[in-house]
Amino acid sequence: MGGFNIRDTLAAEQAKFKDEITKDKFKYKNYVLDLSLPINEPKFLFAIGGVPTIPLAELIGIKGRAKMGKSQFEYLLIAVMLAGLNRGNINPLQADYKVLLFDTEQSQASLKKCCQRALKYASLPIDKNDARFIPFFMRPLSIDERKQAIENAVREERPDIIFIDGVRDLLQDFNSLEQSGNLIQWLLRLTAEYGCTIVSVLHQNKAKDDGNMRGHLGTELLNKLTDCFEVSKKDGKFIVSCTDSRNIQCPDFAFSIDANGEFRDEVLPDENKSLARVEEIKKTLRMCFNTKSEMTYTELTKSYAMEAAVSERTAQRAIKEAKDNDFLNIKGDYYTIREQTPTATDTHL
Repeated sequence: MGGFNIRDTLAAEQAKFKDEITKDKFKYKNYVLDLSLPINEPKFLFAIGGVPTIPLAELIGIKGRAKMGKSQFEYLLIAVMLAGLNRGNINPLQADYKVLLFDTEQSQASLKKCCQRALKYASLPIDKNDARFIPFFMRPLSIDERKQAIENAVREERPDIIFIDGVRDLLQDFNSLEQSGNLIQWLLRLTAEYGCTIVSVLHQNKAKDDGNMRGHLGTELLNKLTDCFEVSKKDGKFIVSCTDSRNIQCPDFAFSIDANGEFRDEVLPDENKSLARVEEIKKTLRMCFNTKSEMTYTELTKSYAMEAAVSERTAQRAIKEAKDNDFLNIKGDYYTIREQTPTATDTHL
């Protein structure tokens, strides 16, 4: 009898809850997290190096300095989706995709050439449109026209993923906190309302030792991204690294474009990679302690995240690796950097 009374009580409470949320003053209850519901595990669109990455209905970033291959990476992803086959280290995790591309930067001729490169790599005809891939030439449009066209297209076409090449062209001033915040909230609303992944391409600052994405838009966008990829170029190869992720970071990989303008898979040499990572962490730590000789864990985490242009979660992993390899001294609640000559054991970082 007691159990029956409990069920009756719960049923009455749920009925009251549903009745209340129709009233304006109780609408906040629409946003209460229901802990009785099962957890929805993320659905990933790709695996890179065997690691699932780029989940559905999330914000993704591609950053890099000018002419480093940011756009070519997105066309490589598009080609893999259209082919439906493994290409190099990239494996599509869906049988079929609907892809929209919005380009605000290139000329029509350049955009066509890039689209045709992706279609050719996917072994598809390059002289006609594919229903699964719709590219948009947006350079002549105003900011409001671009945003309206993007939202209308997403609403009507219902894509799995969209690429915005030149996201900073969707606002007047990428150093404006208000404009940047409004744009990011708009992007987040699109992912939530239409269930699509949005990949934003944004330039990094020009200084070689500054990996931050440009302006307040770049800073705020990084805080909201699920995955962020950095594209660089060395010896004719485009090197892609997942610099920040809320999930497991996928391994680095490389590709190139040959003399015929076609994509080519490249092998990324592992030699000196561990040592390079050691030096990168040490370099970042030195910048953190440049103006302060000691910091608390919280202060160091925030400083490392800012200097390396990564999330605080990624910064915490780097600090842990540094502690494990004696790159940091800890006295009470304070951390200081330990300068030392690199040894063979450093390469285990």
